[in-house]
Amino acid sequence: MNVKTALEALGLHDALVACADGSIGTPICTLRAPAEWYGFPPALIPIWSDGSWPTYIGYWKHWFVDREPTFVKMYVGIDRMTVEIARTPAQLMGVLAMMSMSLEEGVTPELEQFAKAVGLDCLEALDAQSLKTGDDSKGFANVEPFKTLTPLASISDGAKRYTGNFPNPFDPIPNWWESSCYFEVVDQHIPVPNGVELPTWFDPEREKKPLFEDFMQAGRLDCAWLTLNSTGWSIGDARQALVALQERADDKAFDAVVAYWLSIADLDAGAY
Repeated sequence: MNVKTALEALGLHDALVACADGSIGTPICTLRAPAEWYGFPPALIPIWSDGSWPTYIGYWKHWFVDREPTFVKMYVGIDRMTVEIARTPAQLMGVLAMMSMSLEEGVTPELEQFAKAVGLDCLEALDAQSLKTGDDSKGFANVEPFKTLTPLASISDGAKRYTGNFPNPFDPIPNWWESSCYFEVVDQHIPVPNGVELPTWFDPEREKKPLFEDFMQAGRLDCAWLTLNSTGWSIGDARQALVALQERADDKAFDAVVAYWLSIADLDAGAY
């Protein structure tokens, strides 16, 4: 199973799928597609990887949890910290364009070719903004298509209300801990009400396999999934846990995601 099949099963736009399988090249030389394996949880379907950090840029989808899918950047070397950088495919292409303009100090022929291939029609506005704020994601909110459904990375404290459901420190969603995983809150310092104890999957020292099994026995697939997408897993144990969830899910789209992750999750790659 390849990444193209998984993204197609999820109904992703053709241009996005073409980026992920490498049919559409990126204007950034360090980005690779199909993405390489540096270890990532199954909530992530990478579209590009960058081995120089390493980092991933990809599609982030929680199953068994009431969360909208989104696009993230995962910093493998910073405990796999995961940041929401876009909420629509158009925004994601805009992020790539701004990254390219910052690296190349302007619009290159390669970027123009990429923009045409993916249908990005706001290069001029993005270029003008990049002259003011570079690739600082906080500046993106001034440009279409970031003005609506603004991603969390482009939200400044008090400047604009965030309407998504990624856990955030500016205006925390009520009971955010019930639908979030460890990688989403690394170094985010999101406030927790007095008297509230975070679920055990947030504890990096907690053994995750027995915790996952307890949630499965209780029929809490949501908590089991969030546990699987938190730190503390060997690749072998994570593979077994994901298959156990698949057996309970009865969902063809999830089957495609599981097949892709199993195809790339190298047992020799340690843990996440």
